[in-house]
Amino acid sequence: NPVGSGARGLGMGGAFIGVADDATAASWNPGGLIQLETPEVSMVLSHNQRREKTHYPSASISSGKHEVSTEEINYLSAAYPFAVWQKNMIFSINYQHLYDYNRKVSYPIQVTQPFTLDLSADYNREGALRTVSPAFAVQVLPTFSFGIALNFWEKGLCSWESRYLTAGTGKIGAFDFTEITDITEEIDFRGFNANIGFLWHASSIFALGGV
Repeated sequence: NPVGSGARGLGMGGAFIGVADDATAASWNPGGLIQLETPEVSMVLSHNQRREKTHYPSASISSGKHEVSTEEINYLSAAYPFAVWQKNMIFSINYQHLYDYNRKVSYPIQVTQPFTLDLSADYNREGALRTVSPAFAVQVLPTFSFGIALNFWEKGLCSWESRYLTAGTGKIGAFDFTEITDITEEIDFRGFNANIGFLWHASSIFALGGV
């Protein structure tokens, strides 16, 4: 599982597991949610830019640069703290964009033997894996809290589509021909898993978190 969302937490790397003090905590360490003393919402927007450079020693004409960029809601959450039996507790509901599958590749193909063929090839894939994740945390001791996030990977949130298209013309002897290939693949799935975390404030300057 990828862990964590939000620029602040990502900037601290894995160390944010031992901090986890905002509404993105469910994606880092659900045990840290207990630190939220008032209702809180969080939204993270992301921009991804992927560049690839391919090189084929035996087909240099197909070598080249490819690029795709996307913008999406990376994380969305709402958290509500409350108390039961003099124990501080908190519930949050979270949406997470975990894996990005977008990719675009375009390149020419040339065949000279035993026949001639000139093609343009395009590969386009769009989709992602996302979860809806309710989370709960409880303050077991004044310095120790425990939490769990349930991740639901649902069919409508976890899917991608790939399309491979080639088109071109060729010649075999005196005969001209046209070649077209169009392959579309759609994939979706569902599943479930859980993240369990704790946060222990050993002192005013030292905290330990685990997931």
